[in-house]
Amino acid sequence: MMRHWKGFTLLEMMIVVMIVGIVAAIALPSYQVFVRKSQESNVQQEIQKIVKDLEHQKSRQFNYLGYVLSPDPLYLPYGATATTAKYKIEVMDGDDPRKKLNATTPPLGRNWVIRALATDGKLYSYLINSSGASCKNKTYANVTFTACGTGEETWKLP
Repeated sequence: MMRHWKGFTLLEMMIVVMIVGIVAAIALPSYQVFVRKSQESNVQQEIQKIVKDLEHQKSRQFNYLGYVLSPDPLYLPYGATATTAKYKIEVMDGDDPRKKLNATTPPLGRNWVIRALATDGKLYSYLINSSGASCKNKTYANVTFTACGTGEETWKLP
């Protein structure tokens, strides 16, 4: 009487593992690009909300004095801390970017500048100001409150 064994051979298992590995190696980079684009889209939307709030402030008070970003600085994604955030967003006076718009030593309050710094070198950092200038750069150290530095690219709010 002959017995038939049920199961897989070692060779069959190795082939399946190789196929799964190849599929993962192809799919993972595409997924990472998708996640990065999603994070960049979220920060652009948040910048757009802040710009809208700033313009609302100016329409009520004829300047930007007293505008408070809440929380300040704003870390994205929401609920992130300084160590876990993908982005740090700050709003400053456009005429003196060392001062916040609600500083105790009053800034001029005629202009604003928004900077969104990425913590990941594969994400863009963004800069936009009230005069319409905007730029982005993948080297976050180059993005100051006045320019995006070497390697900058232009971008417009959607």
